[in-house]
Amino acid sequence: MKNHFFLLILFLTIYNFSDNKKTDYDYLLEWGKNHSVYISNKLGINYTNENNKNFYVKKKINPDEIIISIPKDILLNIDSALKLSPSSVKKQYEKYKQEEFKEVSYKNNEVLFQRIENSFLAYLITLANKNKSKKNKLYQFFKYFFNTLETNFDRFPLFYSTDQINIFLFSLFGNEIIHTRNLFEEEYNVLNNNIAKKSFDQDEYLKYRLFTYNKLVNISGSSSIVPFIDILDTNPVNFNLQINYTYENQSLSVISSKEIKPKNKLVIAMVEMTNMASLIIYGKTFEESKNYLESFKIAKISALFLHEKKLNPMASDAGLIDLMKPKYYEKMIPQYMELSKLLKGDGSSVSAVKLILEYLVFFRGLYDKITTGILLKKFFDINLVNDIKSILETETNFLDKKIRELKKFLTYVDKDENKNDL
Repeated sequence: MKNHFFLLILFLTIYNFSDNKKTDYDYLLEWGKNHSVYISNKLGINYTNENNKNFYVKKKINPDEIIISIPKDILLNIDSALKLSPSSVKKQYEKYKQEEFKEVSYKNNEVLFQRIENSFLAYLITLANKNKSKKNKLYQFFKYFFNTLETNFDRFPLFYSTDQINIFLFSLFGNEIIHTRNLFEEEYNVLNNNIAKKSFDQDEYLKYRLFTYNKLVNISGSSSIVPFIDILDTNPVNFNLQINYTYENQSLSVISSKEIKPKNKLVIAMVEMTNMASLIIYGKTFEESKNYLESFKIAKISALFLHEKKLNPMASDAGLIDLMKPKYYEKMIPQYMELSKLLKGDGSSVSAVKLILEYLVFFRGLYDKITTGILLKKFFDINLVNDIKSILETETNFLDKKIRELKKFLTYVDKDENKNDL
């Protein structure tokens, strides 16, 4: 009898131990199988932690082979989220559409309409993960997927500390971070103050809002977060997978675009963008991305540095003014004030061009101090330093180009004035 009792205890101990060894992805895979998700037996999942997870290749994959298939029923988008939410939430959504864009018609503006959908979806996901009760249908349906989402956001610029952002507050990169974060905070304020019945956490909203920004797959004008596919690596140039949506069986498939051998990375195609945008959205840069700033449509130097006060470090006590010797700023303040007056009037005058040139040379020096100094290493993990430097160096190249153009113009003007004197 004692032996039987001992064996029973041993069995229960082993059973509990093996059950505890299950990862969140084991539960996600079981959930996927129960909802007709197909994952090729040529794939395995490497799951170490939330920042180290991906599929890997066990056997050779042939070109045009379907390796993952996801039914429409488990796509996470505004429609599926609303279906799993109480009817009162649908009324909130209608109210939000009116509140968020009182002065703009979103119906004929695709960008604004997607912003409404994605921000409200982030709101619903935030609430779902706050209230994990059995009555919460949205959480109960997607909980195994929610449990595998990232929890460490250190590499994403939207979650940099104030001290970190202040280092390059003067740069276009710094301004883009602030602009994007302000946009998300504006959405949060409308939702929290005018829509939500109870106040909810802003930082949590920003995290899920980022997911509705970087995990979306576009399907015929509608965007969805797709479980399983969301952990695949992405690249704008070097990829070996593509996404296809089949309307007949309403499923989304991941198809190999070439032969993929074991140990090769699985990489899905993504929209090409600048490294600045990819770092803000995906928390990483790509060597293959075009490092051009023209995509931001910067047409005038005055627009780059003077149009918004945020771009001028001397308009605030924040920024490098606390990290560098004030004499650099004190030296430039009179020129900046004079330049502002000139630009409001005749911005093409020779005097204005000379001041613009001096101002740009000053900013060019700030970039050098940041990219060659110790500030980045002091405030950022070494893995992020190179990504940030590549973006700032791109802006530096842009400045160099503008400085050369202005010097060339002034040289031409000087020659022309000398001819007139003769």
